[in-house]
Amino acid sequence: MTNSEQTKSGKIARNTLFLYGQMFVQMIVALLTARMLFNALGVVDYGIYNVIGGVVVVFSVLNNVEGATIRFLTYDIGRNCSREEVHLMFSTAQTVHMVIALMVLLLAETAGLYYVFHELVIPPERFQSTLVVYQFSIVTAMLSIISIPYSALLIAHEKMGAFASFGILQTFVGVGIVLIVKYTNTDKLILYGALMMLMQVSVRIAYGLYCRKHFEEVAGKWCFDKKLFIRMLKFAGWTFNGTVAYMAYTEGVNLLLNAFFGPVMNAARGIANTIRMKVESFASNFQGAVNPQIVKSYAQQDLPYLHKLIITSSRFSLLMIFMLSLPVVLETDTILRLWLGKVPEYTVAFTRLALFSVMVETIGRILIMAIQATGKIAKFQMIEANILLLIVPVSYVCLKAGCSPVAVYLTQLFVFIIAHAARIMIVCPAIGMKGWTYIKDVIIRSVICMGVAALPPTLLFYLTQDTTHEYWRLAAIVCMSLLSSGVSIFYIGCDASMRAFIVNKIKTKISHG
Repeated sequence: MTNSEQTKSGKIARNTLFLYGQMFVQMIVALLTARMLFNALGVVDYGIYNVIGGVVVVFSVLNNVEGATIRFLTYDIGRNCSREEVHLMFSTAQTVHMVIALMVLLLAETAGLYYVFHELVIPPERFQSTLVVYQFSIVTAMLSIISIPYSALLIAHEKMGAFASFGILQTFVGVGIVLIVKYTNTDKLILYGALMMLMQVSVRIAYGLYCRKHFEEVAGKWCFDKKLFIRMLKFAGWTFNGTVAYMAYTEGVNLLLNAFFGPVMNAARGIANTIRMKVESFASNFQGAVNPQIVKSYAQQDLPYLHKLIITSSRFSLLMIFMLSLPVVLETDTILRLWLGKVPEYTVAFTRLALFSVMVETIGRILIMAIQATGKIAKFQMIEANILLLIVPVSYVCLKAGCSPVAVYLTQLFVFIIAHAARIMIVCPAIGMKGWTYIKDVIIRSVICMGVAALPPTLLFYLTQDTTHEYWRLAAIVCMSLLSSGVSIFYIGCDASMRAFIVNKIKTKISHG
């Protein structure tokens, strides 16, 4: 590993730690405050705020240009463009997000308001408060949209420490808001909506002040480039296909399960998805630190490092998810009973298959970022979206034929694998990498690593079925899984240079500790 690559790897490791720190703080605070907010608002007002937020979020899906903003800013910074060129890109991105914010306002004040008046089921005495909070929620969403160019600039410059700090600060301000709402004698729903809006105002101001102080490309007169504007919208339009496909198959599967088996099956799916998202977040934070390097490497045409980064980050993302999933897959039944008490039917099978699916999704996102770095996404998005849309009709045919609801998850996993095969065939040639190199160094090597890691805890699980108390067995399985996964990843998942890098980092920390 060269000195330059060690520097970049160190930056990725540091940024990953920042993002993990943010995630852990936000997760702990969310668990502590969710119940407090529920008790403060009460069941009716809590439900109203969530459904109102859901209405606004539906229109906010228009903000699919966020990924385009991050990509274009990161690409220009990676190419070492002049201050004026990056300023033009930033200013144009501000215009794009302002236009989208106005579109959200227009839709929310027409179609959204119609839904609130004619379709929303709420107690009559809470209708006026609902209208007020709805307006607060619209303003909050608009402020969030126009703040994106600033947060995108932080990501493009790889200032993940600042990015994480803003997120943590926002979390603690949210705790303060919940406490104010709890101990104030007024209309708590309106107060909560107003304070959340003011918090978003503060976030916008804080981002602006930080970026103006640290990034010279922010300062200057507003400027606009029509060609850049159209390029960003085209890029966002193609990525919107993927967003629509994701929404279609997730919501479509929910509707199918509801139609064939009723709401109990939706509850089982909801539980499985909650576990899936918690596990998935660990890889997402790592990838958030890697993504800017992928775009910058392509922008600089440093293809050897780009290929190495894609292979290494894909393998580690997959193995990270596997290490967390292994004890959950083995002890799904025990974990769910400890967590929920009464477990809905099929939840165990749904959870296990959801974790297998998320492994494929995780490595897929690395290739998606790679093709976005090239800017050549039209063909990719068309093929990927159409493959993913097969999940719903194939699932319908299976359920209509009398298959178990598990068939829906098996269909999803099978389609995900096909979609990833398509990604490999499209993305690898686009970035000058051999598809076989990716298959050999990511897929095959990871499968061998996972097989070796899974053997000891799986044997332990079956050998202790009838001889050990389930809670002690759970603890033993978790410890054995983490140990065997760690050893296998170090010796099989890592190449010699990565092992040397890790050992050197540990020695450095110990010597300075």
